[in-house]
Amino acid sequence: MYNRLIFKAAADYFDTVIRLAAKDGPARILDVGAGAGVVSLTLAKANPKAAVVGIDYALMQVRAANRWKKKEQVRNCTFQQGNAMALPFPDTSFDRAVSVNSIKHWPDPVRGLSEIRRVLRPRGQALISEVDRFASPEALLAFSENYRAWYIWGALMRWCLKNVVFGKSYTAAELKTIAQRAGFSDTIIHMVPGPFFLLVLTK
Repeated sequence: MYNRLIFKAAADYFDTVIRLAAKDGPARILDVGAGAGVVSLTLAKANPKAAVVGIDYALMQVRAANRWKKKEQVRNCTFQQGNAMALPFPDTSFDRAVSVNSIKHWPDPVRGLSEIRRVLRPRGQALISEVDRFASPEALLAFSENYRAWYIWGALMRWCLKNVVFGKSYTAAELKTIAQRAGFSDTIIHMVPGPFFLLVLTK
């Protein structure tokens, strides 16, 4: 259900993240918490000379991403199971990393961002985006209208988004502090469409 609804509700948000991640031409890009692969595959299709690797802790999501990859016939993207707390890659393996709506689920975000920093090459960038824990009621309402499904009561959906999804997340300032603790000194905050934010971190 999440995979079907989130792609539709946050299309503009995903487009912004993907556009920034795909700039500057070919690169080796890591997607941490790739889920069913929407960001990884869209990035790969937008930048066919790039090599995109998506990892997710949930084997079910990795299988879903590989099914979608096969259906879309995307050749420059791979998926594997992996843990953000111990990325299965050597140091300096990637030019860029992205993580979309994943870090709030990590048991230790400092450790996860430290791992991302480890696998980035010098001056490599990480794009970390999340829902804003302090998003306005108006922004939440607008997003929930796009996130609705006929089989879910609207008020229940809004409660879940506010308390379960957004309530477990971070503010941009909180995540910036976490990134600095992980060793990133250059951080830029971008506000993106909807109740979200994006941090661009440079190693």
